[in-house]
Amino acid sequence: MGNVLRDPILENEELFPPPPFGHRWKHALETTGTSMHVLTKYRELIDMQTPDEVIWEPYPEAVIMDLPAYCTSDRAIWRTKAPLIFFCVVEMYHPDRVMRQFGLKQMIPPLQSTNIQLHKIDLRGKTDKDWSAEHSAFVFMWNERASNIANDESLEEPMDFYDPYMIWYRRITRRFMSPRGAILEALHMALLQFIA
Repeated sequence: MGNVLRDPILENEELFPPPPFGHRWKHALETTGTSMHVLTKYRELIDMQTPDEVIWEPYPEAVIMDLPAYCTSDRAIWRTKAPLIFFCVVEMYHPDRVMRQFGLKQMIPPLQSTNIQLHKIDLRGKTDKDWSAEHSAFVFMWNERASNIANDESLEEPMDFYDPYMIWYRRITRRFMSPRGAILEALHMALLQFIA
């Protein structure tokens, strides 16, 4: 038979945190060989989720305590509003848009514009370019990252339907992934009005 190579990662699965909650659907819906039918079903299930079925804070303290040190070594800057820089690539990081994952109240985030010119830069023909000088303004922002941490009050309860953020969010987002999800929501809202 020969030597069988063993994967040390698979043998030590207990060392890693459990998979994301969405992983529970991995094989449950494989009822057809046509992926489009499965995708439609996934979209309907996501549309029908209620707030109590969503893990708003995926990394609570209990999970963080079990992570290896290299995962939490820069925890102080997880919520910093700063550019992420890699040679010619600069991407702004906006944790103030996902405050609920940190257990904090979500406010209406300020309008952000994407720098189109930054996304047109590539490394072709620029082997001698000094990117630290080219992106000095972004490097300065990164160096000041500790003074620009997104913060707000803790959020213990689900956000109210009429919270200003929720009203704003429903106005600007695409709320449904499937036509059936939109219909079910409309029927649900009509039923609530009928009962009240």
